[in-house]
Amino acid sequence: MQSFDALTHNLKEYFLDMGSFLKDQKIIASTIIDVWSELHGKDNIICMNYLQELASHNLLKLLPLGKNKYEDGFFNEFLVKQDNISREFAIHQCEKESLSILQRKRLNLDIQENKFPNWCLNQTQPVTLNASLLSISTDDSFTSCWVEIRCPNVEILVLNLSSSTYALPNFIATMEKLKVVMIINHDLEVDVTETLQSLQEIEIDYCYNLIELPHWVSQVVSLKKLSITNCNKLCRLLEGICSLRNLEMLRVISCSNLFELPKKSERLNNLRLLDVSGCFQLKKLPLEIGKLQKLKKILMRDCYRCELPDSVKNLENLEVRCDEGTIFLWERFKQKMKNLTIIEEETEHNLNLLQLF
Repeated sequence: MQSFDALTHNLKEYFLDMGSFLKDQKIIASTIIDVWSELHGKDNIICMNYLQELASHNLLKLLPLGKNKYEDGFFNEFLVKQDNISREFAIHQCEKESLSILQRKRLNLDIQENKFPNWCLNQTQPVTLNASLLSISTDDSFTSCWVEIRCPNVEILVLNLSSSTYALPNFIATMEKLKVVMIINHDLEVDVTETLQSLQEIEIDYCYNLIELPHWVSQVVSLKKLSITNCNKLCRLLEGICSLRNLEMLRVISCSNLFELPKKSERLNNLRLLDVSGCFQLKKLPLEIGKLQKLKKILMRDCYRCELPDSVKNLENLEVRCDEGTIFLWERFKQKMKNLTIIEEETEHNLNLLQLF
């Protein structure tokens, strides 16, 4: 493939990672950037540039979903898609790097009808993998009968799980170098609290049938970042998430039916950023939001129905990013608030969103 041969060595490494995702899978760019940032030690902007370079070589598609391309390390305005030819080529190149499956840096484990590949079976002791990037895919008949595997070097785990209910593999707990877990599932019926007790970030994207967050989310007390985007049936957030005392960033973006945030949100006393952009049914911000003294940034484009409680005047050094339809909500508080900065931005809607359905 000529486009692959034209890449630099570093860029080839990033392209080979893409073989871990399913063909035609639509993935928010920030998810892939998180993977690359942890695996290769590059910052988010460099990783975004690499995505753009791969797209320029027609090795993947990078679709802009809006105008606000980059914000606080979060690239939720881009969609990444890879066709089957590019994916199969990436997998083939990984196989050429090492004939031994157990020694490969990147490894895909496909499980169909509870049948594991032969290299996982008939061992006197659990097989040990060298991979730093491990992708596991199952079909809808998988019953979570996992075999034991040792994965001491895995840093990134991608789980493409099609069954409606399942348990995560026990061997995740032995992955001492694990940094990122990406779970792609139709129903989100999974509890990670026992398996991933140090989880710091959860992204839930484009779960069309998600009506409420699973209860286990409120039990991940180590969580620092929670992002929920384009879940259009989501009406409210659990009050239980107010127990996430370590939470620093809460993003609920383009959830068109969300009408309220948890009433006791003032308990999130470490919260630094709140983003409710695109939640145009949101009626009001929490009554006591002014008690969040560490809150320094609020993003609320397309929230023209939202009312602001009087307590917002207690927030200091706050930056608000909004649009023409919401700027008037904040202008009346400008004289009452200490160092309030209001930045008006355009809101742009993009037909590339239709490719998600």
